[in-house]
Amino acid sequence: MGYFDWHEQPGYFRDVTRHFAPDATLLDLGCGNAWVAEHFPNYTGIDGSPDAVKAAAEKGRTVILGDVDQPLPFEDASFDAVIAKDLLEHVADPVAVVKEIGRVLRPGGLVFASSPDAQRWVWDDYTHRRPFTRKAYRLLFADQGFDVRTAAYESVMPGTSIISQRMPDHRRPAPLRAASWLPIVRRNVWVLARQP
Repeated sequence: MGYFDWHEQPGYFRDVTRHFAPDATLLDLGCGNAWVAEHFPNYTGIDGSPDAVKAAAEKGRTVILGDVDQPLPFEDASFDAVIAKDLLEHVADPVAVVKEIGRVLRPGGLVFASSPDAQRWVWDDYTHRRPFTRKAYRLLFADQGFDVRTAAYESVMPGTSIISQRMPDHRRPAPLRAASWLPIVRRNVWVLARQP
């Protein structure tokens, strides 16, 4: 199984997609093979990996090759929504990336972002530059002018995607959502924030 197969649509995909209107003009940063495109017809993905762009193209998904550590190749206020799932732990300057998200979002637009919590398992992925705490993640967005609606945890324990895939709503079941608040559980932090 290749890296981009492993990062295909997770069983808990509705925990990400539920925040946005189906007709939203959506930007997916660090999109990999662009599984989010299956849920939004007005979709644009960007990824720095030529292999990701190729994997997305093989599935009929349009992804732009680009470096999210550079200014995004879009006009101001181009999107209703931005997803930065499992991205900010990889970038050189998270503040600059969040500012760029704010620039390309329309007033009232929403961003969903998630990254690993500051736990030991984070360093098992050698591409990670930093973990985040929930407070740091909330402040990262609030300090760049966003109205943070939610700052919480999500379980990423092994098997979470398999269990969630079997749920009728394709979300993590309530016990997994509750368990994610325990510091011993492998988890991500996430925010949902609005551009004023």
